[in-house]
Formats: sequence, C-alpha cells, structure tokens
Amino acid sequence: MQWMPTEADIKQLSEINISEQTFRYYLELFKKNDWFLDLNRPCTVGDGILRLNSEEINRYIALYEKEMVKGRMAKFVPASGAATRMFQCLWEVVKLGGNQTLQDLKKIGHNDAILFFENLKNFAFYPLIEKKCSDKGFSIDEFIIGKEPLKVLCEIILKDLEFGLLPKALIPFHRYGSELRTAFEEQIIEAIPYLRDGDNKCRLHFTVTPEWWKKFEETLEEVKLKYNQYNLDVTFSLQSPSTNTPAVDEKNRPVRDADGRLLFRPGGHGSLLANLNKLKGDIVFIKNIDNVVPDTLKTLVVKWKKILGGILVELDNDIRDALDTLNKDPLKGSEKAEFICEKWDISLPHEYASTRVSEHAFLFKRLLDRPRRVCGMVPNVGAPGGGPFWVNEKDGSTSRQIVEKAQVDMHNPQQAKIWESSTHFNPVDIVCSLRDFKGQNYDLHRYTNPNAIIITQKHYLGKPIKVLEHPGLWNGSMARWLTVFVEVPAETFQPVKKVTDLLGPGHRE
Repeated sequence: MQWMPTEADIKQLSEINISEQTFRYYLELFKKNDWFLDLNRPCTVGDGILRLNSEEINRYIALYEKEMVKGRMAKFVPASGAATRMFQCLWEVVKLGGNQTLQDLKKIGHNDAILFFENLKNFAFYPLIEKKCSDKGFSIDEFIIGKEPLKVLCEIILKDLEFGLLPKALIPFHRYGSELRTAFEEQIIEAIPYLRDGDNKCRLHFTVTPEWWKKFEETLEEVKLKYNQYNLDVTFSLQSPSTNTPAVDEKNRPVRDADGRLLFRPGGHGSLLANLNKLKGDIVFIKNIDNVVPDTLKTLVVKWKKILGGILVELDNDIRDALDTLNKDPLKGSEKAEFICEKWDISLPHEYASTRVSEHAFLFKRLLDRPRRVCGMVPNVGAPGGGPFWVNEKDGSTSRQIVEKAQVDMHNPQQAKIWESSTHFNPVDIVCSLRDFKGQNYDLHRYTNPNAIIITQKHYLGKPIKVLEHPGLWNGSMARWLTVFVEVPAETFQPVKKVTDLLGPGHRE
C-alpha cells in the first residue's frame, strides 16, 4: 500500500525541510534487501593495515609537527549523545521500585549497579553527589548500609544532578585533586598539543543538541578561563532535523505517533556528514566524545595523533606529486601514480588492466583526486564495534572499509565467518584531508555509498518498527575516500559506554 500524504504530512515535512520526494526515497530504502556489504576478507597487518617501526614513527611525528604550525589542523567531535545509556544501571534500580538496598541488589545479581555503589567514592563526580545528598538532608553512607532506599539516591543522581539527561560530554569523567573535568574539557585539553599552530590557536568543533547549546557555551567559557594562554577557537553546530529519517512498520508503512504525526528518528552519526562538510576544514581529526584519557595517558594519545597526522601529510604529498606529474606528463605521471598506489595499498580500478596506456592518466586522476583519511585500528581483544575489512564492490574491485556488524548478513555462514575472523576493530581514531590540491574543499556528499544504509529493529508504543540510519559517518559516508589503516596501541582507546567503565585503569589518575 502506497503512502498517500495528507495536508498535515506535507506541512510537517516542510517544517523539517524534507521533500516529499526524499520521504518516498526513504520508504523505498526499507524495501531493499541488498544493502548488506559483501565482505572479501578482514584487513590484517600486511594486508590492509600498516604496522610502524620506531624509525617510521619518528619520521611521521617530525613531518606532522612541521605542518601543525601552519594552522591546518582541527578536531571534530560528535557530542550530542545523551548519558542515558551510560547510567542505565541506575535507571534499572529506579525501575525496580520499592525500597531496594545494596543487599537486595546482590540477591538478584544486579552486578553493574553493585559495582557502581560499592565504588561510588572512586568516581570523579562523587563530590557532586555528596553535596547534593547533603543539601537534601541525606548522608551517602545511609544509602550504602541500607538505611535509605537506593532508588532515592539514583533519582538524586539522575534527576537532581541531571546525569540521566545531560549529554555525555558534560559528565565529569576525571578528578585531579579538587578539579573535576568533563569529557568535553578533556577533549579540548588533549587536543592542544597536536592542534596548536604558530599563533597558539587550537580549532575544535563539537556537534551538540539545541537544548544543551547554552550549557556547552557556559562550560566552554569556564575552560577558556583555565587555559587562557591558548587561543581556543571552539565552535558548535546542530544535527539538522532534515537528516532525520522515518520509521515504518513491518509492512513498510510510515509509523505515526499518538497525535497522528509521522514518526521521525535521528538518522545516526552519518547525519553529521553535513556538519563536517560545512566545517570547510583542511586536516581534521575525528574522535568520539567518550574516548578520553586522564593526564597520565595523554602523552601516548598525543604521540599517536601526530603519527596518524604525519602519515596523512605524507599521503597527501605523494598524491599531490602524482597529480602534478599526471597533468604535465601523463605517461610519467601514470608510472608515479602506479608506484604510489602500490606503496599505500590502493586498489587499482578494475578496468585498469584492460585499458590503453594512454587512458591510464584519466583513471589515476579519478582514483586519487578525492578526500583522504588515515584511521587507527586497535588489535581485537573482544571489544564491540566495527572493524576494517576488504569489501567487494559491484564493479569487481575491492576497497578498504570500516564495517559495522549491522552491515553484514550474519545469516550467511561465509560472511559471518569473515566477520568473526577480524583481527582489529575501529576505535574511531581518524584524521581526514578534506581539500583538493588547489585548496578547495571537496563536496563530501559526492564520495559516499548511499546504499550503505543500516536498518534496525526497534519498538514504539509496544509495537515493532524498523528504523533507517544514513550511511555511518566513518562507514558508508566515507566509502569512496582513499583510506589507510594503521595499527595503534590499545591504551589509546578508553571509551566510556557505561558508567562503571570509569573505574578501569584507563581512567584512574
């Protein structure tokens, strides 16, 4: 049954700047059954992933630091995600209701909540909880020994302190004496040593939500006061409502909310490609908001940021040299381009072997003149998330891609086996080159794989629905970029997906 828009539907679409044609296109995507990627093999060290020796490391750091002073660097951090899931164990205690005590939680085996309460004093934000409890006439010890129900303490944390509502970026992650640092502040401090140019300027950009924009600005002013010796150029942007996508039922019909309006949901981090595109940056680092480390580990993180940046600078220099030569002497340029493709493990176009030598220059220009990225990859130790794979393209070629599990047909034994044999995973440690060799920014929307969507199952008002995500920012949205994978130490990856992750060694000062 086709969707027949009502006047209210058309008005709603207009309000969020989504055309009727785009809406129908989304509905057609739900009907596709060929959006899974075709994995060829995992990328491994020596076959798609670089492993560096000490000499190479030192050379890349020096190369990066030479470029850093020119003011080419920036950092892009998606920071709109709420801390709701981070504090899921506390929400579950609230949901239990009653007068649950720590002993009650132990009886039912609520391990995450038990770990949280037994280590409460070790969290950076403990002083905030202690003060808020005192203001309300409670002692934390009363909750721990069972004199007061834990539900009350959870509500103080989640609602009075707003930890259940705040963006994860604004939660204090680390404590240094009496100083508390949010993930937002840690991202800025970490970036100073590898972004600072010759004028002491550091450029960072965070994507945020409208309801917390003011809070981010207030927090930024506090950070600037603490680090006024640096010129912190920090900007914010919103994820556009026009990137939201519709939800459908099991028959691919649009779902409506309780008021009869079309139900839209955020289109995933791939929606942020528009924000990255508008940034008009040159060399841009991308990192998740919750992957920050305390000061004791920052030296290692900064070192590897410079290494990845140095690799990108060398890749840029090589490609610029090849393109210049291709324009002046196509035959000599083709030889140089072929050497560069071999050096960087760039797959040649599938038609390369069957075309005349005189046509090679055109193929190489098309292949090399596009956005570039260098991505750190961590050895796999059972961590969740996407990973690096060689993917079969429809034209017969293969390409290096960062693939999420949802993009793989796990019902296909061969594809499932390839997925399970991955040796590395993606920590989202990426540095991008966003300009061509005339200094013009690429239109990043031209280098996506629009078919690399992700469709997942959710529930709404107790009924199953299907939701659509745009090609992920570092997945399908960068599918047509030149990509290099580099092995990085596991210690540089310290994500906080749940609050108890803050108790790990990677977050203890």
